[in-house]
Amino acid sequence: MQTGVAGDMILGALFDLGLDYEAWKDRIDTLGLSDVRFHRERVSKLGIMATRFKVETPQGHAHRGLPEIRSIILKSGVSNAAKDNALSVFGRLASAEAAIHGVPEEDVHFHEVGAHDAIVDIVGACVGFDMLGITEFHASTFTFGKGTVYAQHGRLSVPVPATLALSRGFPSMRTDLPGELSTPTGTAIVSALSKPAPPRWKGRVEKIGYGAGARDLPGIANVLRICLMEEEAAVAHGYEVYQVECNLDDMAPELIGYAAERLLNAGCRDVWQEPIYMKKNRAAVKLCALVDMQGLDAVLSLMASETSTGGMRYFPVQRLVAEKTSIEVETRFGKVDLKKIEFPGRTPARYSPEFESCRARAQEAKAPLQEVYREALLRAAVPEKDEEKK
Repeated sequence: MQTGVAGDMILGALFDLGLDYEAWKDRIDTLGLSDVRFHRERVSKLGIMATRFKVETPQGHAHRGLPEIRSIILKSGVSNAAKDNALSVFGRLASAEAAIHGVPEEDVHFHEVGAHDAIVDIVGACVGFDMLGITEFHASTFTFGKGTVYAQHGRLSVPVPATLALSRGFPSMRTDLPGELSTPTGTAIVSALSKPAPPRWKGRVEKIGYGAGARDLPGIANVLRICLMEEEAAVAHGYEVYQVECNLDDMAPELIGYAAERLLNAGCRDVWQEPIYMKKNRAAVKLCALVDMQGLDAVLSLMASETSTGGMRYFPVQRLVAEKTSIEVETRFGKVDLKKIEFPGRTPARYSPEFESCRARAQEAKAPLQEVYREALLRAAVPEKDEEKK
């Protein structure tokens, strides 16, 4: 989003990707906005061909609140997926505006973003995503300009408060480009439906669409680029996560254990401790955690507050995750639960008896626990041998 994002730019890029205009228009007409007209054209922005989409609306039409907009969307004939996404976008907008103005969400009147063109932009984008089969979204950095703009409440610095609030949690940068680059409508669509592009995300580009902005900017093409990409299977299977770690040589073991417990409760995929030696050959502990990108900031804050560390390391790591299923086998001690673990195409399946299940059977039968383990493994291997005979 090198020159920002706006609702009309998103729609222009979707039409540039090949979105069927007439089929899209038929769906949008079910919103009942009879006094709205659409127009699209191919334009050149500093040598880059793009699609410019425009919405023509009557002057001075009334602003709308969230309940009325919600009713328009729900009564329309667009798909349920498009309705859900559009309501999510407007809900995010309402939440931002309510916080800024200090009013309940249901009392928010959207002013500029409640106009007909914004309804078309938001619902239209969601319909376009659905028609193109786009279900997962990754966003690049939000770009902000400089200067001021006039709004319902007077002159505002850019980015305007709503845009700034809506971009929270996403990377952003300020530039010397003049005027408003990322609008509340465009920012709401992106932030409600997408997540920041993960580091080292890999995929194959299938199609590229360019949506043109209304203005011409100095020295840079004012276009929004949307890429249809297919995620590479190896990366999708690898589950990239972040490893966060710190070295501790001045904490009591029970305090480290408590920090590890907090990290697990915070949603880490795994937490562990490693014995290490630090400067002057001092024994220490390295506390490590694996966390998804969405939880990285929370884990960094938790590790900073719950440990004595003076600094942490974090870096992306790839995981090859086995497929795990639960099975049950009948033994002479009773039914035992096991976990079946498979790396398809790499190794044969293996089985791991569940400790609590084995312990319960051992106690009931007054038998050695290891005998229950052994028989459970033997019984689990029987179906595989039967399949091989077939």
